[in-house]
Amino acid sequence: MNKDDLLKFNHIIVGALLGLIIPIIIMHFWLGMYLNISLLEVIRNPYFAEIVNILKGSLFVNLGIFFLFYWFKKDKSARGVVLATLLYGAFYMYYMFVM
Repeated sequence: MNKDDLLKFNHIIVGALLGLIIPIIIMHFWLGMYLNISLLEVIRNPYFAEIVNILKGSLFVNLGIFFLFYWFKKDKSARGVVLATLLYGAFYMYYMFVM
């Protein structure tokens, strides 16, 4: 792990953290402002599946973050954002088919 890459925001960890945290903040804000429920209630109750489908739109923020890193030539961070999006996809598949 190169310390210079972390300081220049060009590391897969930076991209993965931003790709995981920012959609959660947006989902929490969206649910609190418009539906008056918490994100944990939605995750615990599988009857909110239609709300989860709407919340998938918050992952479009990752697309913006990805292109921002790509534009600034921070390719390793862009890979981290893709990794975070894939993790959200795996969680969504688990939520829809197992719960």
